[in-house]
Amino acid sequence: MSKLIGLLNLVFLLCGTVAVRADIVGGEPKAVLNVMRAYEDAWSRHDARAIAGFYYEPAIRVSPAGPVVRATRTLQETFFSGLLPGLIEQGFATSAWESLDVQLLDANTAVASGVVVRRRSDGSVFQRQGVTYTLWRTGEDWKIFLSATHSPSAVLRLR
Repeated sequence: MSKLIGLLNLVFLLCGTVAVRADIVGGEPKAVLNVMRAYEDAWSRHDARAIAGFYYEPAIRVSPAGPVVRATRTLQETFFSGLLPGLIEQGFATSAWESLDVQLLDANTAVASGVVVRRRSDGSVFQRQGVTYTLWRTGEDWKIFLSATHSPSAVLRLR
């Protein structure tokens, strides 16, 4: 557990201290933003398989309850297939970013942090959640390998 916390602290510390050369990463912040928008679109479609497809194998999820490792996308899909019906039953309809910042740490690693607002079908706020993701470039795609949910006030402000 302490090694995981140390790794998280290092990743988040690097967000503010690593300069990214534009000639190395080109337009990749936009590509990461597009992936994160598509991820929230999958949430709005209530598509567990699509949501799971955004994750690297293996991936770590950290919540206030602690870290969980999901080794495969099949395990991710099983998790989201169980989670979504309960949220829908409580009134969850759509999901969108209220704010989102992306920082490339190097040519293959990015951090995205922001606030997601989930709404009911009448447009009222169902949930407002702070989330931070660390992504890895796999060829042309970016995949989430670390996700953390937290208070909206704890969102990282990336440059």
